[in-house]
Amino acid sequence: MVSRVVVALFILAACGGRQVSVRVTIPDLNGVETPVPGLVVTFLPYDRDRIIRDLQARAEPRPHTRELDSLFREFKVPFMRYLRLAAATEQLRHERDSLPPVDPRRSIVVDSLATLEPEAARARATLERARGSLGPEIDRMRADVRRWEAAAYRPWDSIVRGMGERTFANPVADTTGPDGWLAIELTNGRWWATAVSIDPRDPNAEWYWNLEIQGDTARLGPRAGTIRTRY
Repeated sequence: MVSRVVVALFILAACGGRQVSVRVTIPDLNGVETPVPGLVVTFLPYDRDRIIRDLQARAEPRPHTRELDSLFREFKVPFMRYLRLAAATEQLRHERDSLPPVDPRRSIVVDSLATLEPEAARARATLERARGSLGPEIDRMRADVRRWEAAAYRPWDSIVRGMGERTFANPVADTTGPDGWLAIELTNGRWWATAVSIDPRDPNAEWYWNLEIQGDTARLGPRAGTIRTRY
């Protein structure tokens, strides 16, 4: 009887909560820290990185790591060249369209655009050739990695289910607004905010956060996150 009362009191205490505000930012193409809208942030009552490290330690090494790193570096060169030229071209087009025909600056912009557009087209063609030559090999190796992950992380569901039962808490999620902010109600106890966002400067990398929440505000920015390869 006493044990049931203790458990009941523990559950009631856990039902208390707090509001936490979270903001997500990443560097844009020019390195300027920018809010990430529409990003799903998941809140977990356990440290997922610790579980992943334990499972990876028991598994065989991840396949094709060096080969994929090499292919990703090779692909990034034409990708970044095209991305920068495309962004510069779009900026000039916007500037051209915003200037009246009689403005003397418009002719300068038009001339610059006439030079840049063919260069961007050539860079795009180079990128497509790289995609065609490197893509099939990357896809083949990534398929091997997916099979490795399925085997290495097979115990995942049972592990996190057990953790949820011990902490009397389940994962919750919310989505950032246009300014990169979200607010969520969490029960008392330890929580980690985890999220993944694209890296605008590398198609084969992503920003990753797994931050234990301290206080009522969490900032998932470049300092709190890491850039990891998308194997």
